[in-house]
Formats: sequence, C-alpha cells, structure tokens
Amino acid sequence: MNSSYKKAVVADFLQRCNRYAVAELAKYRQQLAAADPATALSIQDKIGHWTAYHAFNEHALAEMARGELDDWFE
Repeated sequence: MNSSYKKAVVADFLQRCNRYAVAELAKYRQQLAAADPATALSIQDKIGHWTAYHAFNEHALAEMARGELDDWFE
C-alpha cells in the first residue's frame, strides 16, 4: 500500500468524521434553542467539544494537504 493511498484513506475518514460532527453540532444547537438553563449548560459543553473535534480534524487535513504529515504514511 503506497503512502498516497494511505493518506487518501485517512483524509476520507477525517472528512466523514467532520460530516458527523457537523450533524451533531446542528442537533445540539437545535436542542439548545429549547433547553432550560440547566440543560443548556450541558448542551453548550457538548457544542464546545464537537467544535474542537471538528477544528482538530480540519487542522490535521490541512497539515496532510501541505505534506507536513507525509512521514507518518511511509
């Protein structure tokens, strides 16, 4: 298996993870609109975690695109 193929598999996985994260964020934002104050704090915490997860994956994808992680795939 060559490194280009490995990178493509990982990139596809991270993109799928981010599509899932976007769906989760939409779900929690919708719940937040109708939440009581105590529940809202918990939901905001989840939104923060999913936002960080999405940002981390985007950062990894950008590093892969720039070739900064090529040695991981050799």
